[in-house]
Amino acid sequence: MSVTLKGITWDHPRGYEPLMACSAVYEKQSAVKIEWHKRSLTAFGDQSLEELCNNFDLLIIDHPHVGLAENKGLLEPLENMIPTEKLECINTQSAGPSFLSYNYLNKQWALPIDAAMQAAAYRPDLLAEEKLPGTWKHVFELAENLRKYGRYMGTALSPTDCLCSFLTLAAQANAPVREDNSELIGREPGLNVLDKLKRLKDISHPECLQWTPVNLFDYMSSNDDVLFSPLAFCYNNYSRNNFRKKKLAFHSVPERTNAVLGGAGIAISSSCKNKSIAGEFISWICSAEIQQTIYTDAQGQPGNILAWTAEKPNKITSNFFFNTLSTLENAYVRPRYNGWAEFQSTLGNIVHKFLKYDEDSNTVLDTLNILFQQSKPNT
Repeated sequence: MSVTLKGITWDHPRGYEPLMACSAVYEKQSAVKIEWHKRSLTAFGDQSLEELCNNFDLLIIDHPHVGLAENKGLLEPLENMIPTEKLECINTQSAGPSFLSYNYLNKQWALPIDAAMQAAAYRPDLLAEEKLPGTWKHVFELAENLRKYGRYMGTALSPTDCLCSFLTLAAQANAPVREDNSELIGREPGLNVLDKLKRLKDISHPECLQWTPVNLFDYMSSNDDVLFSPLAFCYNNYSRNNFRKKKLAFHSVPERTNAVLGGAGIAISSSCKNKSIAGEFISWICSAEIQQTIYTDAQGQPGNILAWTAEKPNKITSNFFFNTLSTLENAYVRPRYNGWAEFQSTLGNIVHKFLKYDEDSNTVLDTLNILFQQSKPNT
């Protein structure tokens, strides 16, 4: 008897097309059909899992939500459906810290189907690789030089991206935001991070406060006045032939380490009526064989390290995976406690407002530290 599972993913070719391609193959060999639905990229990062778990069997999720999922019993621990040896294999083959980012309180809540982190992007037809800045000092020097010629550096500073860039810069300043911190960030590093974000906003393209990474890369690949972006979640699609008018290339972030981890996990709702069947599918789609073939061929950005280091995925993406792997392997993982997902949305909105209206940085930092404490359980 055939089985149908309902899944929810995010609305971008990277998030949707590989799932459709893989699911079509899987249905032919297993008689299991997966119906995929889409939500916006903003909803992917911000929408509560509680709104989704009653309506879907499979969910593509962001790792900061696993603390909420554990607390509310929204997702099924994968140890209940997937043999230990398969979980260990996928863990061993994880691209960077992706697998462990979905492990919370010693339970695995999702498998890494997609791996990403913030990275630098540039137009290789307009800016030579040897000109790329390796430090933040050189980033601002490049941005100033571009302005002299009527061109810009680009930055994604929508509220969600303000959040993530804040976290990257904090981690690079040796002040990473951790669940057990007594405060979000200390006074001196916090003020330095806010100052650096303000400098980025001031020297970047005027539309930067409205841009997500997709908006930024769509603009960069269609116009010739933004040549470089130092910090935005990477998308291999823009390094492929014929995805957009012009190809982008991706590179390590300035300072090379502690770029905030992104990507996506595939999880099973606790309300799913066919959990064992769902477990078989997600372990199949996250396997090295599928990740480096069907999944990557269909615009995917795999979560399996064997796909990142394989020849074909790099050939079709102008070496996207080779060029950014070291950044992924040294990525910073966000907190995941119950309360963080809601707080990170607030953090992004506050930092965005700070940049938009040039608010007082000390006041903003005080507010963030108070709200961070209030977001923690039992406080």
